[in-house]
Amino acid sequence: MHKVKSPLTILRLAFSLFKFEHQQIFYPFIIVVFINFLVLEILYFSPRYPLSILFAPLISRIWGEGYLHYPMDLMLLPKLFYYTQTIIFLFLSSFLIVLIVDMVDAINNEKQVNFKASLRKSLPGYIYIVLYSLLFLLLFKVFDHAYDFLLQRAIKIHSTTGIYFWIKKFVFDAAPYAKFIYGIFATALLIYIPVLVILEKKKLVGAFISNFKVLFGSFWLTFTFVLIPTLFYLPLLLIWDNITLLLEKTSPDLQVLVIALSIFVTTGINIFIFAAATTYYLYKKENP
Repeated sequence: MHKVKSPLTILRLAFSLFKFEHQQIFYPFIIVVFINFLVLEILYFSPRYPLSILFAPLISRIWGEGYLHYPMDLMLLPKLFYYTQTIIFLFLSSFLIVLIVDMVDAINNEKQVNFKASLRKSLPGYIYIVLYSLLFLLLFKVFDHAYDFLLQRAIKIHSTTGIYFWIKKFVFDAAPYAKFIYGIFATALLIYIPVLVILEKKKLVGAFISNFKVLFGSFWLTFTFVLIPTLFYLPLLLIWDNITLLLEKTSPDLQVLVIALSIFVTTGINIFIFAAATTYYLYKKENP
């Protein structure tokens, strides 16, 4: 493996893995995108017959009957998709995405990339990947509550000038992007757990401890190669931040397009990040 000098080198090496000659390396991306699009389609048509038989009573009971009709049904769609996507991520998407770990290892060992073989080899670690995903969501929630606490404290600041005013302004102005930042931090903090589960066959506790051994002395390098691909999500974040204004000028159907685009972008980013993490881990393993 080439000498790794910087996050950009890691990302360049990871990007070079995605070639037509390794065409099965694209299978996790294709499958995860397909599953998410299928769920989006089901939710989109959930107020319509025959899906309304199952979904209509639930939607009307929780959110009201108005959300069964256009355009309010589309206003509810992002929230419904978020809930279902969390479940899919926990039990399915996360495992399919980390199959890339075994595929990168196969390429590093000059073997043929085989989706079925990677699935078979990774399956014993499924429960630990699910637990890792749960741990990630819990860590993200901790950061969420911490920032909510910060917002509540900022509300109590009544200054209109001086340093406290600027602190309050910064906290509120940064709010739409806070999840973006601590999402990257949480990802970087736990990124090597799936790599260790898949490649070293470690259980969750062992992988958790070894994860921090890998991170020791290389956290900011890891944080940076997680950050750079994730920046591609920023345009979508800006769209969501201004979605109300955009919907007023266009159509409620715009939300469907933004969700669809988000599926492509987030899945691609996640797979690429794990490819980069595996690339760096293999380098450290071969060059202790």
